[in-house]
Amino acid sequence: MHEPEHAGEWIEELRQLRGRYPSSIAFAYEWWHYNAPLFEHLRATLPPPARIIEVGTGTGALSILLAAYGYRVLGIDKEPTIVESAKELASHLAVDCEFVVADGFDLSRYSDQFDLAFSGGVLEHFSDAEATALLKQQAVAARFVVAIVPTWHALRNDPTTEQTHARRIWRPGLERLFRRSDLTITKRFGYGVPSGPFEQIFRFALPGAVQWFLQNRLSYAATLGCIGRRGRP
Repeated sequence: MHEPEHAGEWIEELRQLRGRYPSSIAFAYEWWHYNAPLFEHLRATLPPPARIIEVGTGTGALSILLAAYGYRVLGIDKEPTIVESAKELASHLAVDCEFVVADGFDLSRYSDQFDLAFSGGVLEHFSDAEATALLKQQAVAARFVVAIVPTWHALRNDPTTEQTHARRIWRPGLERLFRRSDLTITKRFGYGVPSGPFEQIFRFALPGAVQWFLQNRLSYAATLGCIGRRGRP
């Protein structure tokens, strides 16, 4: 098992993502605003000052917000350039959050050192076997494991999908990855409104309960997530 051989493309994707906003503050705000449902699920699962490790930290924005809320957070990535960029963002936002270079496929050095491990936008870049290996390693480091992936609705509207070789993972597939990793699923969720002809109707014409049902039960969302606990029930 190994990281995909597209590190340069991932770095370029992150550069493009942050480049869509006029400043680091604007990027962080929009990223946090979109991922607010994820933060609420994490906080409901384990309140601060729980220990959290983010595998494949990307921009570092998710780890930084958790650290700002009082969690003890370590973000890891195999690419030194990505780690340095995340450190710069944390410094710019004056948040104490640690980032180091490490391989998500081998977390033995972090065995049982964390309460929760999570990855965002990582599993869709790997085969089922590799994604299972990643989740199993997260379970080595922590008793709770969380993963979020973009839905096909999101991928088809993302200009970087092809260059980063992201694949579709439907809700049954995500749940299957958790079960294969010997994780007991404790929560399933979806959030984000897919762009398209139905977007305005969804946002302004549907009651909140209907929106919740579509996102959380029928996967009409931009992001899907699972929370699992180490060990079979």
